[in-house]
Amino acid sequence: MKSLKDILAVVVGILAVIGAIYYFYRFVTHPDVVGGGHTEGWIALGLAAVAFVCGLIYFLGHVNKEEEIHITQ
Repeated sequence: MKSLKDILAVVVGILAVIGAIYYFYRFVTHPDVVGGGHTEGWIALGLAAVAFVCGLIYFLGHVNKEEEIHITQ
């Protein structure tokens, strides 16, 4: 990891994944079976989207960053 952007994307992404798992668990185990836990479901979905965007930021920032090897070397 070379830049602050990469470190921030990784930290926020990991925290978002942990939060998404926690809220998804709360959504699935909500005691009110009919219509309960909608807020937890939306929070889990939002945090999963944040984690996905952080992953895109991290991985797309490393595209074509390889060192070029010239034929004369």
